[in-house]
Amino acid sequence: MRYKQFYKGKLPEQLLERIEAEHKEKMKALIRRSEQEGWTKKQRKRQQSNIFPNIALYQVFIDNEIPKEKAKELVKDYSFYRARKYHSILKTMFIIPGFFRVFRFFMRTGMKGDEIWISKIRSDNVRECSMDVLKCLWADTCKSFGCPEICEIFCLCDHIVFGNIDKLRFDRSQTLGMGGKRCDFCFKSR
Repeated sequence: MRYKQFYKGKLPEQLLERIEAEHKEKMKALIRRSEQEGWTKKQRKRQQSNIFPNIALYQVFIDNEIPKEKAKELVKDYSFYRARKYHSILKTMFIIPGFFRVFRFFMRTGMKGDEIWISKIRSDNVRECSMDVLKCLWADTCKSFGCPEICEIFCLCDHIVFGNIDKLRFDRSQTLGMGGKRCDFCFKSR
């Protein structure tokens, strides 16, 4: 579902008619800026697919004189809608016996390196996978592009994606994107 359809009835009709085109132009501008600012190829790829869509949408709303708090709520609504789709997929995967082992593998693999995250594994065994994220591309990008306030949306989406799964318990007490000293992810097998 694209923005025009999702926001029908929530935004003025004239904005709905322009929203896709304005979002596309914002995305192009963010991509150009990221190429000029020295982000790595891997970082730019992740920004384009996961981070810039929210930043561009937020900027489109603000450019159209929607107050920042309302703009943030509108972006949050769409992000939560998308997060619920990912949750549904993950929840289905956890039906597979022993999937927590596969999940741990993907978490470890995804957290390697230092371009997207800098992390430290606290625990990795058959019952628990926990790590501290000390640097996060989402938080760094939102801050660098002048909208640190919307990083909270990404952090909250994690609770939607990983929460309410029978065989998985997700805990986190703080995030970099919400002013914490780290993101303390903890996944436990149930």
